[in-house]
Amino acid sequence: MSALFLRAVFFCLVLSAQSLPLQAEDWRPLAPGLELREFLIPDQVGDLAGQQGGMAVLRINPDNYALALGSALSTGRMRSMQEWAMQSGFVAVINAGMFRADDRLRSTGYMRDAGVVVNSFLHPSYGAFLAFQPRDPSLPALRWVDRKSDPDWQSVLANYDGIIQNYRLISRARENLWEQSELRHSGAAIAMDQWGRLLFIHCRPRLSLHEFAQALIDLPLDLIGAMYVEGGADAAMYVDVDGFVGRFVGEYQSDFFQGSNKNFWPAPNVLGIRPK
Repeated sequence: MSALFLRAVFFCLVLSAQSLPLQAEDWRPLAPGLELREFLIPDQVGDLAGQQGGMAVLRINPDNYALALGSALSTGRMRSMQEWAMQSGFVAVINAGMFRADDRLRSTGYMRDAGVVVNSFLHPSYGAFLAFQPRDPSLPALRWVDRKSDPDWQSVLANYDGIIQNYRLISRARENLWEQSELRHSGAAIAMDQWGRLLFIHCRPRLSLHEFAQALIDLPLDLIGAMYVEGGADAAMYVDVDGFVGRFVGEYQSDFFQGSNKNFWPAPNVLGIRPK
């Protein structure tokens, strides 16, 4: 089956989603400065046997919400997304980055905020940074930094207490940075749009990183950057605000496990938002 045909299938499914209940509400306001939208995405691209699932996008206005890390290095243990939210007062939470194989409490990329340094090592292959908690209140609350296109990236990072570093999914010029692969899994991402709004993104269907990045480009999100923060059953997002509760869990990376994952797995490091 050709790549052109598969992409055509993807476009048809996304466009037809407008008539389905999943897409009926468009952007759903949850609270001031907080909106949720779900897109219908084909699982393993081109599967026409009804195996489609949702990509949930939480859009956050930084004028209304402050960001902080939840870290097992500070609390002494990993927690589920729901537990992180309850313990830290977050109204929404997502993975902050992948964890190291030799030390699950530490991230693979640079990560810190005003309360904790998770990893002081700048990963040479990770090109995306999200900067938050400005040291000067006159600075923007959030900055998206593309290491490959922003020559002043080091000085920007020096002005913020909060930094997370991860793989780029797309460039600032909205280029898909990943080649196609047979490896597919659920995924979580953090992104920013051209109006400076932050997006927490959770994709339950199993996609390759190329397909995930292309979906973010093709969907009406107007992104200037997106970073990959976790995959498989570890990829998770949780929202609990003004009576709305959203539980978004990742699927197993392979069919080795029987059944389907329905639970949050303990996460060592998360990024959460609190009302200002």
